[in-house]
Amino acid sequence: MMNFVCNALLTLCRFILICSSLLVSSYSSAVNMPLTPELQVLFPTASHIDKDDKDLSIIPVYLFSDIVGYAFQTAEIFPVRGYGGKPIDIMIGLSPEGRYTGFVVIDHYEPIFMKGDGPQRLVNYMQQLIDVPASNNIYIRGDNQKTLKGRGKSTYIDGITSATVTTNAINKTITKAARAVAQAKELAGYASQSHYIPKMDHFEKLSLSQLVERGLVKHWSIYKQQINAAISDKKLGYPSQPVSIENQPPLAELYAAYFSHPLVAKNLLPDARYQDWLNYKTEGDQYVLLFSKGLWKQQPFSNFLGLKQRNTDVIRKKVPDFDISKELPASGWDEVALYRIPPVATFDPLARTKMIFKASPGINLYDDFQLPAGDFTAELNQEANELALWQKLWQQRQNEIALLTLGLVLLTMLFLNQHYAVLNPKIFHKIRLGYLAFTLFFIGYYAQGQLSIVNLLTVQHLWMEGASLTSFLLDPIISILWCYVLISLIFFGRGLFCGWLCPFGALQEFAGILATKLKIKRWKIKPTWHNRLQKLKYVLLISIIGTTFYSLALGETLAELEPFKTSITLYFIREWQYVIYALILLLLAMKVHKFYCRYLCPLGASLAILGAFPIFNWLTRRAECGTPCQNCRVNCEIDAISKEGDIDMKECVQCLECIVINYNPTLCAIEVADTKRKNKREKQADNIIASTLDV
Repeated sequence: MMNFVCNALLTLCRFILICSSLLVSSYSSAVNMPLTPELQVLFPTASHIDKDDKDLSIIPVYLFSDIVGYAFQTAEIFPVRGYGGKPIDIMIGLSPEGRYTGFVVIDHYEPIFMKGDGPQRLVNYMQQLIDVPASNNIYIRGDNQKTLKGRGKSTYIDGITSATVTTNAINKTITKAARAVAQAKELAGYASQSHYIPKMDHFEKLSLSQLVERGLVKHWSIYKQQINAAISDKKLGYPSQPVSIENQPPLAELYAAYFSHPLVAKNLLPDARYQDWLNYKTEGDQYVLLFSKGLWKQQPFSNFLGLKQRNTDVIRKKVPDFDISKELPASGWDEVALYRIPPVATFDPLARTKMIFKASPGINLYDDFQLPAGDFTAELNQEANELALWQKLWQQRQNEIALLTLGLVLLTMLFLNQHYAVLNPKIFHKIRLGYLAFTLFFIGYYAQGQLSIVNLLTVQHLWMEGASLTSFLLDPIISILWCYVLISLIFFGRGLFCGWLCPFGALQEFAGILATKLKIKRWKIKPTWHNRLQKLKYVLLISIIGTTFYSLALGETLAELEPFKTSITLYFIREWQYVIYALILLLLAMKVHKFYCRYLCPLGASLAILGAFPIFNWLTRRAECGTPCQNCRVNCEIDAISKEGDIDMKECVQCLECIVINYNPTLCAIEVADTKRKNKREKQADNIIASTLDV
């Protein structure tokens, strides 16, 4: 009895040991793929990950044998370019219920979030979305309600001051990427519908060959010679090879039919079987029928055939319980396979579908087909008609756009009629002061329209990547201002922007006005040092742009030399070192007129180069300017007039003070001298007449 018990215990121990070893061996593959630090943030309770889905770049995350969610990066699924010009790459966690579990920023070039507490503000912004369903539309509280036309429920979160463009880009890349993953993994019942559906109101009897001619069925003949040609040169795999195939039977004849179209199904099936098909098929699913015959002996043929749309494998599942192999026209089919394409695959019947025949490892033949648009009709689908992100942003800011446009029209009229506008200096100075206030408070602080060298870095980066400039349209105020400034460079030069439309430039002028009120004595920089310091801004410009070719992030770091973000975009609410730097520049502006604009501004340097030679010379000069008159030069606070009386258009900010002097007889030294001579001659003439009368 004792021996029996011992043997039983020994057998039990062996059994437990064998089971444990099997469990360990089955789990070891998962243990070999531990969680990365990013995944630990997204799924704190998870134990390991599985191999990612290469077609969709989705990483399944597990707690032992249970799936706890999916991780993915937005730049790999639905990239959206933000204000910085590059896609904002965010790793997102999505639960099996289709809810956000967390966010980790992988890469971004958004200037507002690059330095100081910017990264933390970005993290805090996205944390508001944790546990929100991926099917919800995301809106910033206070957005224009008229533009909120998304499908499904809405989630409202707090925005970030001065980061409207970036937050909208983040919202779009998050929701679009998450919905694509939810569709692909069939999470939360989220599914999209086709943008086009078959026309149902017309039927005509068509044979298989006529369906092929119509384009509703794809016929692909594959020959052995084509495979041999692809083996010798893999580049010859696409499309079907133009090799000699005379008197040679095809290795395989493949037919691919879009079975969801009634013209296809009704013509390929007998009437009774077609009625069975109508009762069988599932609403929302799409179906593709593959049937083939030939000398290809490695059956089933469909195992060697792949379908792709938009460079992603079409998700398809074989339908095993609806056999139609005996009902198809003709006979001798080696294989008949019906596939269901679920709504989560987002299959577009009118998009080009790529077919891949995997003849042998590494040897593929390619062809494609596209269904005829005339046999489909557009489906009313909210997402299909969804506006692009930049269009939504323009709609939301219609009032700001209208007011900015009005301001630019008035400024243009002022410049085109500047010689009349300056006839009354007091009125002109009030107009200029009012426009500077408009620039600072509306364009700068309210509409966030401060142009920056960062804008040029963004364009440079997009150009280097060969990418679309659509992201440049994300901020309508910035876009309109840049278009206006680039045009104005041709006609007026740099000064129209630097003297009238730059918010920080206006802030410096107000600092100078305050210094005058406080009777703070100004510094007059000697010409030698003035000429040397002027070159500094060009050195900074070259350094920033040159560095950007090496690293966009480093280039944008150097762009912090601009005080615009601190003083205008963030209202001086920033880390102390940036605030101190901006305040120092404003204090210098109280001692030296527009110090930053004259010596340090890389944006001004770039505009000076682009607008160095305007088409028209609007700033009228007199023959006496410079020889002998120096009045305008002495009164030019920006020191853009030489001793010879010439105006340096690269440095001129077009304050129009020289025009005010030139067109005012009490201010222009030439006019004053002429008036004195005229009065003297008249007085002499009066004396002569008086003496004559006395005689």
